[in-house]
Amino acid sequence: MKFAARLVLSLACLIAAIVALGPIFWAISTSFKPTNRIFAVPPEIIPLSPTFAHYSRLIAEGVQWAFLNSANYAVLAVLLSLLFGTVAGYALTRYPVAGKPAILLIFVGAMAVPGFSVLLPTQLLASELGLYNTYLVLPLLYAGHILPFAVWVTRAHFASIPRELEQAAEIDGYSRAEAVWKIVLPGAKPALLASATFGFLHCWNDYVTGTTMVDQPELRTLPVALIFFQGFHGRDWGALMAGVAIATIPPVVVFLLFRKYLIGGFADGSVKG
Repeated sequence: MKFAARLVLSLACLIAAIVALGPIFWAISTSFKPTNRIFAVPPEIIPLSPTFAHYSRLIAEGVQWAFLNSANYAVLAVLLSLLFGTVAGYALTRYPVAGKPAILLIFVGAMAVPGFSVLLPTQLLASELGLYNTYLVLPLLYAGHILPFAVWVTRAHFASIPRELEQAAEIDGYSRAEAVWKIVLPGAKPALLASATFGFLHCWNDYVTGTTMVDQPELRTLPVALIFFQGFHGRDWGALMAGVAIATIPPVVVFLLFRKYLIGGFADGSVKG
């Protein structure tokens, strides 16, 4: 009976892996196929005549600048969200903030609101402030998207760290800021890395905000730039799939490096919060 259950579970995991990884494998395979073999019948699962022509075209078109834009926007947004999220999470844990339940409810409500539902008023506000179509608009908006999650998760971890540890450090001569830096923040490392990982993945994969707030080619993110790759007879699927393969690398690397913190941060935050 146990063998049958394990077999069924293994088969279910195998099917789930094929469904999840199949499109990625096909995109990578297509990116190495010559243009005249992309729609070959029967399809070539593994390219018989692999080529780097599609990747060369992407570089010639300047895809590396869109790649750098996405990376810069994501990193800046993560740093901003962690800075303000950590301060807010600590304040909501250690200080008697007036209206604390209402503030926490606002953060939870902000996470529940779909970003595309407020794109129009956000675009109008960005235009009024002179931020539309600038280098700062996307990092600021992305940071705003990540901030409620960062506050919620870091607050849960700060609440699990006894206040007595900070008091003991202050008795030993540490200032309040030094106690927070050397005692509290190291204990909240899983929460900080979980927030950073979640935030980076959110920013990197965004398309709707990027295409709404920026229309200058030199400011486009990678997902937006890939949509504009056209061939002589329509969509250049080879170049597009090459771009998909390139765009997949950073999220995979980030997830593999920080997956234990991501899972641990979510689990601990959900329990302690």
